[in-house]
Amino acid sequence: MAYLARLFMYLALITGSLSIAQSVYSEQTLNLTVDEVIRTTISQNTAIEAESYTPGISEADIMVKKGEFDPSFNLELNETYDRQKQSLEVLSTAQGQINYNASLTGKATTGTEYELKWQNYKYHGNSPYLSMYSYFSSGLSLTLKQPLLKGFLGLGIQLTNLNVAKNTFQMSKYAYDAAVVKKAADAAKGYWELTTTRKAIEAATIALALAQKTRDEVAARIASGMAAPVDIYTAEAEVAVREEALLLAEKNAVNAENTLKGIMNVNLLNTRIETVSKPPSPAEPPTLRRGLLTPFESIVDQALKVRQDYQQTLIDKKNKDLLVRYYKNQQLPDLSAVASYGQIGLDSSFNHTMDELTSGNYFSWKAGLLLNIPIFNWKNRGNRIKAELEARQIDATLREIKKTIEVEAAEAYNNLNYGIKKIKASGKSLIAAEKKLEAQDGMFKAGLTTLNDLLTFQRDYATAVYDEARARAEYAKYLVELNRIQGLLP
Repeated sequence: MAYLARLFMYLALITGSLSIAQSVYSEQTLNLTVDEVIRTTISQNTAIEAESYTPGISEADIMVKKGEFDPSFNLELNETYDRQKQSLEVLSTAQGQINYNASLTGKATTGTEYELKWQNYKYHGNSPYLSMYSYFSSGLSLTLKQPLLKGFLGLGIQLTNLNVAKNTFQMSKYAYDAAVVKKAADAAKGYWELTTTRKAIEAATIALALAQKTRDEVAARIASGMAAPVDIYTAEAEVAVREEALLLAEKNAVNAENTLKGIMNVNLLNTRIETVSKPPSPAEPPTLRRGLLTPFESIVDQALKVRQDYQQTLIDKKNKDLLVRYYKNQQLPDLSAVASYGQIGLDSSFNHTMDELTSGNYFSWKAGLLLNIPIFNWKNRGNRIKAELEARQIDATLREIKKTIEVEAAEAYNNLNYGIKKIKASGKSLIAAEKKLEAQDGMFKAGLTTLNDLLTFQRDYATAVYDEARARAEYAKYLVELNRIQGLLP
């Protein structure tokens, strides 16, 4: 007990001086749990913020593609006037025309192009007839054009671009979720890495305190003639080595803290993060089957259902299939049925002109076919080949992602098993190292062992302290990675 009391006294002196030095540079201390670090990362990380705009951009693109089917209402109002010599006196040397027209044009999702047009003209001039009788002309017509081969409605070809945009929007949401999961996992791993490096400082501080205590004891033994003077150099050299190790541990802790701050997007200079959460206690990986699935198969099954990159690629495959069908259709000849019908009115009075227009006595119609056959069709043939190759590429990518998931799942499951065993082994090693050090310290005081042996056991004890803490933190990282592989938050 006296041995432990002296050890804690040395630790208190060293940690007290460290805390005083840190207070000079620290303006704000954040005592955070791992869940708080994850929430802060999700709300403040700049990469997540940048990715958060992608779904909105993709959604706006849906509106752009819908615009391909927007009807357009057009109005026209103009007046023309001509004054010129004529060879016959009965003709007007001055003639004008007032036009006021309206039309509705657009394209339906079936591919049907339509135009509903109302045209009105008023003619006037200085010829003998027009001087006495200005006249009005009005026409109402509907024109339709329907693709029969290229762009035929039965294949839903006209909606290809819109459907691709909708799928891309879903992909962008998965991309955002993937960014959140990745950065959350990075934050959680960074949290446990910071915990590990802080424990490394503690282990290095213990080692330094032991070396300083031993140096003082060696100096006292030399003064009493119980040890050779040369021993003090060995003790002081060991103190210097452990001071350097402490400096290195502090540097690593600062770097780990800055890395975590960067992920969280908090101030690097005047903020200190204190880790509050303890690594989770080890639990045996599931050995029971979920239905007919083994634990490994359950991890893979969950990943294939949730993991964002796999879901993105599945949707991208739908897009490639849509484009293959679209470009195959685009290679067909452009054959369209065209039909139009219109009614006409003509009179010196606008009202009478409208009466004639609506009477249906005067009309015109047209029906026929339009055929356009590309000679070489290089563009559409190239697009079709490109789309087919991209579809095959997506199939290969899906197989690759699935294989990657299986490999990562196997590694994660193996790591969990290893982590559990490592915690148990490191715990036993720590107990053994502590007992060996106590025994060795007693033997050194009794003159039954050498200084070098004592220093070796001190290093072993400090290493065991660090290894036990690192094993627990590594187990926590393995759990984070297991969730990431499945597309889940830590």
